[in-house]
Amino acid sequence: MGRNKYIVFVTLLLLIVLVVAFTIQIRRLQKQLRSSVRIVPAEPKSRGDTNQNEFDQDAATPSKRPEVLVKFRVGVSDDVINEITGHFGDRIQDEIEAVPGLVAIDDSANLEATAVAAQYRALPEIEYAEPNYEISLDRDGEETSGVRTNDPRLEEQWALANDGRNDGKRGADISAMRAWTTTSGSDDIIVALLDSGVEYTHADLVNNIWTRPANIEAYQDRDLGTIDDVHGINLVENNGEPTDENGHGTNCAGVIGAECGNKLGICGVNWKIQIMPLKVLNAGGFGTVLGASQAINYAIDRKSAGVNLRVINVSWGVNRTLSGARRCDSQSF
Repeated sequence: MGRNKYIVFVTLLLLIVLVVAFTIQIRRLQKQLRSSVRIVPAEPKSRGDTNQNEFDQDAATPSKRPEVLVKFRVGVSDDVINEITGHFGDRIQDEIEAVPGLVAIDDSANLEATAVAAQYRALPEIEYAEPNYEISLDRDGEETSGVRTNDPRLEEQWALANDGRNDGKRGADISAMRAWTTTSGSDDIIVALLDSGVEYTHADLVNNIWTRPANIEAYQDRDLGTIDDVHGINLVENNGEPTDENGHGTNCAGVIGAECGNKLGICGVNWKIQIMPLKVLNAGGFGTVLGASQAINYAIDRKSAGVNLRVINVSWGVNRTLSGARRCDSQSF
């Protein structure tokens, strides 16, 4: 075979290989498209004011949104499915191949989607039926437009509401603004803060600090004696003065319940709350398991006395299992 003929032969061979490979790839793509879920454009359909001509035109339009999604039970044949939909005068607009038996149905009678779904749900052949609800993106600010705050440092609290400033990630927060449209806390709820105490006269905290009700007697302990727990307890010095000498407890208290809307400082997750300081850590931030257990024992006593204590917050750690403290806690909450 001459050199030129050899080159022509190799070239033809390469072309044949490319054509075969291209054909195989096209078939794979077609197969994937057939097996994928088809998305029906969510084009809203007006009801009531639509005339018959407009309805007939819409009914013949493939992009018209179906009213309901119906899941037929396993084993129901295509003939039965067609018989049922035909009985209602409906048509199957789409099949969701990834879920056998799930179809999108267009109601030619233009009934409300909830009524159509109810008709199908009443049949024994149906596993479930629901309206083809519209979905939409969450639009920042629409649900939180009613929330008004005037606390100057709220914009620094990215964990509550992250708008992306200072190289932050927009939306990377606990959605506090949205939660506040539902509730901003309650001063009927008491949260015990097991920490270094709390600066309970702080202007942003003073209105959210627990005060022992007049109808509840001062705390009495067989070993510690009587402690006048006006605002909580100090189990570092065994008295009723839980003032913070470290700062950590006050910081935690601010996160839990700094007053919001007072034109001061920050906002707590709860605008209204009662914080009960349980001081178990000293100025250096150290304490003992005994102190923690005594604090939980105090919390149990106050709850038994009628205080609506619902939560104990602990924001410190130890490299051992706290069996004593854990057992005290499990007896109370």
